[in-house]
Amino acid sequence: VNLGQGFPTLPLKPFVKEACVNAINGSHQYTRSEGHPRLVHALAKLYSPLVGHEYDPLKEIVTTVGATEAIYSTIQAFIDRDDEVILMQPFYDSYPASIHLAGGKPVVVSLEPNGTSDWFLDMNKLEQAVTSRTKMLIINNPHNPIGKVFTRQELEQIAQFAEKHDLIVMADEVYETLVFDDAPTKMIKFASLPGMFKRTITVGSIGKMFGVTGWKVGWVMAPPELVRAVWMVHQFVPFSVATPMQEAAADVIEQAMNNDFFEQTRKEYQQLRDELFETLDQVGFSPMKPNGGYFIIADMAHVDAQGQDYSKFLTERAGVTPIPVGAFYDPKDSHLVKHLVRFAYCKDSATIQAGGKRLK
Repeated sequence: VNLGQGFPTLPLKPFVKEACVNAINGSHQYTRSEGHPRLVHALAKLYSPLVGHEYDPLKEIVTTVGATEAIYSTIQAFIDRDDEVILMQPFYDSYPASIHLAGGKPVVVSLEPNGTSDWFLDMNKLEQAVTSRTKMLIINNPHNPIGKVFTRQELEQIAQFAEKHDLIVMADEVYETLVFDDAPTKMIKFASLPGMFKRTITVGSIGKMFGVTGWKVGWVMAPPELVRAVWMVHQFVPFSVATPMQEAAADVIEQAMNNDFFEQTRKEYQQLRDELFETLDQVGFSPMKPNGGYFIIADMAHVDAQGQDYSKFLTERAGVTPIPVGAFYDPKDSHLVKHLVRFAYCKDSATIQAGGKRLK
């Protein structure tokens, strides 16, 4: 049972399937490189009230081949050889790979566990990470893999830090629609904070928003001068994103703004989180309850894995595969979290139950 990878197995809502089918009957030629017109207009309508800025759909948005290309093209656009980018560790593994490919240097600041459900960012360590070569800070909220939802106070401290050091901020917010009832705050978009719009590049994804990771449609939203720099890279990487999938993405966003999809999906994922959390707790894995996203971290320190990596041990002995949290750390630090593994709850209940039976 694969509870490691973050691809949903839940059935799609009929309107999502229908949007994809209908889009196939439309254009099959290149669309606008910066983004399919219908999609960028839908994104502008969705996000303008959330950020408190009236987005220009033709100048402040670029669509990308998923969030991963958004991350890659953004880093290629702004990071030169020996530039430094601050990452909060653990981190999505695409970040350091993209930084290295640009000739830059990832600088990690560890988030530290603070009890059983939250992780803490030490602002003093963030300050110590800055050098004359620091150019960008990446924040992932809600956070993969730990499920942390940053509070307003934390975000404002990070914003003050970015302003003080004149940093570009890449805000990876792909899990923004999955912030649960017990989170310390509702979702706060980083670009909405005072003074942050001018320096923030926001990354989003239709795959995480609608559970359609195979559509591979993402986006970057920022002021025109930042967006244009990203597009200058984007035009020579994929040039444009698949036209039918962008048409379908626009369709589902337009419909979701007028139905209860986001609220019902949030409730569904919260229920699945609770189901997996209870299962892991019952088998003695010491899970940490996330406030958002797709994943639960479990502490396996008291489990005798007979000297094996815990993920390999569970795969071979129980037939259930998680991912070692060390995969989201700088290699020199991965040993510090060798007792932690990541389980995904973006799965249908039957899959979670099957995994639970094997673990027991």
